[in-house]
Amino acid sequence: MSRRQVPVIVVAGFLGSGKTTLLNHLLRQASGSRIGVLVNDFGSINIDAMLIAGQTDGTVSMSNGCMCCSVDADGVEDALTRLLRPSAQIDAIVIEASGIAEPRALIRMITGFADPRLRYGGLVYVVDAAQFADLRVRHPEIDRHIQIADLVVVNKTDLVGEAQIADVRALVAASNDTAPMIATADAVVDPEMLFDARRRSGDDSAPRHGQLTLDELLAEDSHAHPTSGGEDHRDHLHERYQSVEFVSDAPMNPRRLAEFLERPPAGCYRIKGVVAFDVPGHRQKFIVHGVGGFVRVERRAWGGAQRATSIVVIGAGVDPDAVHTALTCAVDDGVPDEHGILSITRHLVTAP
Repeated sequence: MSRRQVPVIVVAGFLGSGKTTLLNHLLRQASGSRIGVLVNDFGSINIDAMLIAGQTDGTVSMSNGCMCCSVDADGVEDALTRLLRPSAQIDAIVIEASGIAEPRALIRMITGFADPRLRYGGLVYVVDAAQFADLRVRHPEIDRHIQIADLVVVNKTDLVGEAQIADVRALVAASNDTAPMIATADAVVDPEMLFDARRRSGDDSAPRHGQLTLDELLAEDSHAHPTSGGEDHRDHLHERYQSVEFVSDAPMNPRRLAEFLERPPAGCYRIKGVVAFDVPGHRQKFIVHGVGGFVRVERRAWGGAQRATSIVVIGAGVDPDAVHTALTCAVDDGVPDEHGILSITRHLVTAP
């Protein structure tokens, strides 16, 4: 199901927080996945795009101002649609926003796209642990940005002590106590937390045009420039994501499941799954995606598949017991709920 809809992930954060570093780590860890990238830098020369030039399967750059205020939604959607050309076989698209962009405007833009092949993949907000306390004083709007983040990356922790890291975590949690939080020195985030990464077979028929794939290119660069200690840190993810699975042969209660998808337990970043309901006229297979309270639902025929529910919750700092308890409570108890299905169908999109 992940191949039918491409997640559009926004990476935001103030100037110098480590957004481009995060993007390059994401590309390095892609392991065969193909990532389309849209980079928006503030200024007439897009420096960030130069830093990742040649490292992506599809890159669109926008300069001369913030994408959220100087480029209309149709223009952005057209740019992303170009990345979805069949030959590119894109698995995910990452938008690296300008350091002064307004994340809320970007989210409204993406969730308003009409192309059913695109879905909102979450807001990843990067903060500089060494500068965060002072930055909040100079720019109070940072707290409002964090409030709507789906994942917060506390970066540059190597520049501060444990006490200051704890203080930054507390400040972030004061603005958003449900988003997963990852502390790292190098903006390292596992791609599996953000989208369904995949490895490609050696006989992949996608055109190569005589170029290295992005993961081969970055791997080659890493070998050419080892760390000072001689150790390769490419696979050292400081805080790995967690994955919690829930399976039920019994049908689900649509109203309670919608509540779970819209307000998941703390630490949850992404929810995906196949759901069965026992509601007249709605016994088809429902495919659900949830990120930070944004929910998308598709409806398809079961075919020969067994009618059962299978849901995966991905995040950091997730309490598996809380997830299982919430989903167990969302199993249908047989009590009639005439309009409960509307809680799910209001999130329906046309399958691409």
